[in-house]
Amino acid sequence: MLRIGVGGIWQETNTFVPRATTLRDFENYLLAEGPALLDAVRGTGTELGGAVAFAEQNGVQPVPLCFGAALPSGVVDGRAFATMLRALVGRARGAGPLDGVVLALHGAMVVEGCPDPELRVVTALRDAIGDVPVAVTLDYHANVGPDLPRAADFLVGYRTYPHVDMAERGAEAVELLVRRIGRPYRTPYAFRKLPLLTVPLAQEGAAEPMRSLLRAVGDLTRRPGVWTASALPGFAYGEGDRLGFGVYVSAVHGAHGHAADLAEQIWSQRENFTCDLVDADAAARATASGPGPVVLVDVADNVGGGSPGDGTAILHALAAAGAQGSVSVLWDPVAVAAAERTDGDLVALPVGGRSDPSMGTPFPLSGPARRLGRVGYTRTGSYMRGQRVDMGRVVVVDAAIGTVVLTQHRVVPFDDDHLRVLGVEPRAARSLVAKGAIAWKAAFGGYAARTLQVRTPGYCPAALDQLRYRHRPTPLFPLERDPAWEAAVAAGLRG
Repeated sequence: MLRIGVGGIWQETNTFVPRATTLRDFENYLLAEGPALLDAVRGTGTELGGAVAFAEQNGVQPVPLCFGAALPSGVVDGRAFATMLRALVGRARGAGPLDGVVLALHGAMVVEGCPDPELRVVTALRDAIGDVPVAVTLDYHANVGPDLPRAADFLVGYRTYPHVDMAERGAEAVELLVRRIGRPYRTPYAFRKLPLLTVPLAQEGAAEPMRSLLRAVGDLTRRPGVWTASALPGFAYGEGDRLGFGVYVSAVHGAHGHAADLAEQIWSQRENFTCDLVDADAAARATASGPGPVVLVDVADNVGGGSPGDGTAILHALAAAGAQGSVSVLWDPVAVAAAERTDGDLVALPVGGRSDPSMGTPFPLSGPARRLGRVGYTRTGSYMRGQRVDMGRVVVVDAAIGTVVLTQHRVVPFDDDHLRVLGVEPRAARSLVAKGAIAWKAAFGGYAARTLQVRTPGYCPAALDQLRYRHRPTPLFPLERDPAWEAAVAAGLRG
């Protein structure tokens, strides 16, 4: 029986967030090794959940190593990364002979003192157990440099956004390894890096231009001799040399031509990665009429992109507009603790805007409160189905503008279970404030009547002019524009 190790270190780093990501952040989300890792991922719609399911259904033994995952946030503490890497390598050394390894890596992790942490994970593993085949799953937003494709046998990127194919990509990674094991040579690959910066709001898989580009990727994977292919739009908020749009193709023949064709198609669409934003006051006024629920997308305070989730711009706008029937979730452990100390059913306290003055002034919240204590749930939607989520302690306040949910832990709106478990019915809301970019559609997209993308303060702005990069490649479209340079990029894609 083939034995394939499963593990990894997974985090999307927003380098504009001043707060470091610590080992505790990984422990709070998911940090497991050995048999406990299998228990944590089996039956979930995650990369490793899909890898384990495919392995067990096809006579392959999944060997659990170590896996650490944290919510998107600031730069990962170097000691935390070193601790998890030691555990991963140690488990691999002690696992006995392995025929291959599947690593769930994000691709946009930034670690203190380590310029390419995903590469470091792969090379450390190979140094420990030898030249066994390695397949790496990557997030759609991976910022891939030239060295990772050389180090791994296969890169397998998500092909959906919202990300609903994680388990499929994990299964694909195992299937590729099974085909690769026993062959005396590595399948040829090609990698192209485009100097193209795109933001999550313009990367939706069901909308153009990504719809056509992802269709091209799918068509390519069905061609004879092509093992796998990925188009990776990247993560605009992770500063460093790896910023940009990546294209990867593994094929027996013609990998370079296939990658060049796909890269040319992407570059030709560069002007179409645009976003339409409205200001918060106009968005709030628009909720008063027409069908609901209206999703107010708090783009820059995207929790799934590393922003804290305590921005108050939309709350203030709703109050100024006299809006009612809204549903908002705010990360504010200080307010949760204060509400729990308050006697009686009514609370009146400032909430939000604590992480940074740029996130807005605290919002004066008052109304009847339900103190629910610690709340957890299991995802039932299309995103990471089966995964457990810990919201921490939760207080729900029925305010004049609607329902405001205060949480001890940051909560990403990748499902609507996080509202239903509190007795809040999102379909009945006049408006839903979604602190995300596109991934919230996995939760509310099926019944949202309208969507307004709001220009707000935060660490994930859709308008790149709100960012002040300290370290990035130059030139990068659209930050730099020059017809001669852009034509030279197009010509060089065949090189």
